[in-house]
Amino acid sequence: MRTMRRLVNGDLEATIRIRLKFDGHKTVIIKPDTGENELDPDDLSVLQKAVIQGLRYRDKLEDGTVKTVTELARQEKTERAFLFRSLSTVNLAPDIVEMILNGTEPKTLTMGKLRKGFPDDWAEQRKLFGI
Repeated sequence: MRTMRRLVNGDLEATIRIRLKFDGHKTVIIKPDTGENELDPDDLSVLQKAVIQGLRYRDKLEDGTVKTVTELARQEKTERAFLFRSLSTVNLAPDIVEMILNGTEPKTLTMGKLRKGFPDDWAEQRKLFGI
């Protein structure tokens, strides 16, 4: 379930009611209406992994666990470019993120297309990915 509202400055705020729990070995998506769905890390699609990583990285930056992307890259032992690609997925439209996490995204939505970049406008994203 998602909710959207328009902010005073004209931006849209979207809330997707899920929680991601990562214990170092597996990722669990917790949805309010269905309980827990355990995901085997070996069975996650490339897109699911990218979205989950992007959300985890964003949370670390927003909650102050790390102060910069450079510090995060050092902590995660990965390249900054990889972090930026993963972080970009948090800018996808909420319904697109929901589809990816549920494994119902269209075949026209690929990691290759995401790597090439995508528009900030959610309607344009839907058009680009054939949604």
